[in-house]
Formats: sequence, structure tokens, C-alpha cells
Amino acid sequence: MIDASEFPFEEWSGTHVQHLTVSPEGVTYVIPSGAHERLHRVLIGNHDPTTQLPGDERTVGGTKVDLALIGWAQLQSDTMTDRINIDAPDGFTDGELVQRFAALHDAGSVHIMYYPSGDARTSMNPRHVSLSHDGDRVPVAFEC
Repeated sequence: MIDASEFPFEEWSGTHVQHLTVSPEGVTYVIPSGAHERLHRVLIGNHDPTTQLPGDERTVGGTKVDLALIGWAQLQSDTMTDRINIDAPDGFTDGELVQRFAALHDAGSVHIMYYPSGDARTSMNPRHVSLSHDGDRVPVAFEC
């Protein structure tokens, strides 16, 4: 559980924003554009997300993959397309949040990548999407 007094990001109030992150506990925060690396440092530390951890057999995926592996979902809209993108841990099923985010961005599609499974899902109707994905929403052991 995160100590809100020490966490550098604000809880989401439901307004139009470009990036959101959802904690394993289900709390949604606003992440300013370009601040995923800062979130990564706060939650994981100084591990370089472009390198594989010793003994880790998964492919190197970067900041958002590492965050998904510890249970955090990332929702984003690049504002250049009508698609929203989500990097999420296996077991992320908050369809209502995805529907709200899609409506705020007038999104025509949603692309979801699940980790650690690597499963990809696309919906051409994100305002009515329902999410179901096998697997518990639990963090993968992550040691730096």
C-alpha cells in the first residue's frame, strides 16, 4: 500500500487527462506526460527497464511493462489517433474505467497488452468493452 503523503501523483478526479495509472489496490492516479519513468523510480527503484534482471527469463519490455509486472495498469491516449493503449497486469478487469477513459478521448478502439502473459486484446468498441482475462491480478516477484 502506498503512503499517499509520499506519493508524487494526484488521484484522478474523472477529468480529461492523457495518462492514468491504476495501483494494485484499484486507486487511479494522474501521470503527467513523460512521468512514467518517475513512477517507475518511485515504485521499483533505479533498475534500468531496458535491461533484463538477473534470472528473469521474460523479454525486456521497458518502463510500462515493469510497472504492469508489479501490478500497475497504465492507460494512455496519444491524442494523435482515436485509439487508447493499455499496459496491464494479467487479471486487470476494470472495464468501467476503460469505458470512461475511452469516452473522454472519443476513442474508436482500445489496445490492451497483458503481462506477464503477453496476451494482446483489441476492441473496436471501447465504450462498451468488458474485460475478462485469466489470471490473478498479483504482482510478479521483482527484485532489484
